[in-house]
Amino acid sequence: MKQFNYKANSEIYLQNEFNSIPGDKSISHRAIICGALATNTSYFTNFLFSEDCLNTIAIFQSLGVHIDIDSSHLVTVKGVGLHGLKEAYKPLDVGNSGTGIRLITGVLAGQSFNSTISGDSSIQTRPMKRIIDPLSQMDAKISGNQSEKGDITPPLTITGQPSLHATTYTLPIASAQVKSAILFASLYSQNATTVIEPELCRNHTEKMLHGFGADITVNGKEIKCSGKNELKNPYNDAIFIPSDISSAAFFIVLGCIVKGAHFMIKGIGLNETRATIIDVLKMMGADITIHNVKGQDVEPYGDIEVRYSQLHNIHIPEETIPFLIDEIPILAIASMFAEGTFKVTNAKELRVKESDRIETTGALLQAMGGKFSAYDDGFECEAPDKFTPFEARSFGDHRIAMSGIIGAIGANIDATIHNCDCINTSFPNFFEILKELNINSN
Repeated sequence: MKQFNYKANSEIYLQNEFNSIPGDKSISHRAIICGALATNTSYFTNFLFSEDCLNTIAIFQSLGVHIDIDSSHLVTVKGVGLHGLKEAYKPLDVGNSGTGIRLITGVLAGQSFNSTISGDSSIQTRPMKRIIDPLSQMDAKISGNQSEKGDITPPLTITGQPSLHATTYTLPIASAQVKSAILFASLYSQNATTVIEPELCRNHTEKMLHGFGADITVNGKEIKCSGKNELKNPYNDAIFIPSDISSAAFFIVLGCIVKGAHFMIKGIGLNETRATIIDVLKMMGADITIHNVKGQDVEPYGDIEVRYSQLHNIHIPEETIPFLIDEIPILAIASMFAEGTFKVTNAKELRVKESDRIETTGALLQAMGGKFSAYDDGFECEAPDKFTPFEARSFGDHRIAMSGIIGAIGANIDATIHNCDCINTSFPNFFEILKELNINSN
């Protein structure tokens, strides 16, 4: 398994600008799903060729969708319509993707055939009652393994129900994955399903369904969607997938914590439900400026200018947590270079990500010498008086692995981060960008 060994006193070259942050993972998943369910052909550029997204492509190819990737990395999806998918005759494998399994299960629930979907050992421990319960209200038939905690885990067996029932469902916890599973299933009912969010969360599914002509309306925290309209890609040109702000976050934080840093990161997605990390870093005193915003009619993106900053810690506003749940580990790393106490609450969702990110973030910060106290729904932490060389585990979680690497570089101390292969699930060129900055592992 790949490990990252950082040696102190490397000369870090923070160049003036770079545009090699990969495409947004959340949008890339949804691009394949909506493209496959459309009645015409869609073209996508800046698609994320990570393990997670490639597994989503492979799944829809298994379901009878022609998907091509040419030498320029243009992705072509020849849609088969809502009812054109075919039985795969083999289990569908999402790898490590929680987004993939939950969203695709919503699609499979409305088919005329049966399916089995699973993933790696981590996915096979992930809780699925959160989607099974609302989908069952729509007459979906889904079964899985009973977990020791009383939940249901993959593999999931889905008995297709080609005509689902509409329902009204209030999410117990704001979750874009659960919301999206319900919305994709709602495409298989002529009557409108209503999803009510306790707090607003990521809205990529709503944006893309609206762009593809779905019968969907959004009114504050209430979303209504039905299958009255066929999906159709309305764009003649290829759709640009903005670069992933969750991936850019690692280098944004690096720019904030390395003295003398000043650079521009190009073409980063600025969806209003995703760019909250910029707001939070600014609350902490970060010197960040947005330039050249484009694409407001689909998914907005722009260039992010970052300078080294004197940071101070905050209690992250609870209402912002659903918008930056994936960025909490790297924000915790930023807190190790800031004054005061950093506090996260209302973030119990961290417990059911690729790892228990409350526990694994705490293990990482403590390895760095930081002070850490866990809560059921969050944590608080403070920077160490002095960084010392450390070793840390990724726990198979890509965001913990990358956070540990950024922490080591920012502290400029000898460090080893174990089991970094998992980074390929979301950021396959992460180490290439480090090399651009003259940061090498050995």
